[in-house]
Amino acid sequence: MNILSFDIANNWEDFPECKKDVAWQTAAKNDEHIVFIAEVESSQWGIRMNDFPDEPLYTLIVGGEERLHFDDWPKFWERPAFPGW
Repeated sequence: MNILSFDIANNWEDFPECKKDVAWQTAAKNDEHIVFIAEVESSQWGIRMNDFPDEPLYTLIVGGEERLHFDDWPKFWERPAFPGW
């Protein structure tokens, strides 16, 4: 797994391919840190919650690789309900 530094976050301009409609679903309790999942163009996407405020709130994971850290849920995605584990 590729681990990104938490020093860079909220850099959406570097990932225009991620700025699209995504049908997010609330994740099952398989991994307690992955809270949302989606299938995007035959690739598995996940949203992990991090140790906020020491780290950015979320990390987007695409195909098992960390892609982007971010704090605010983007307007171009609709966020489902948080897991009620």
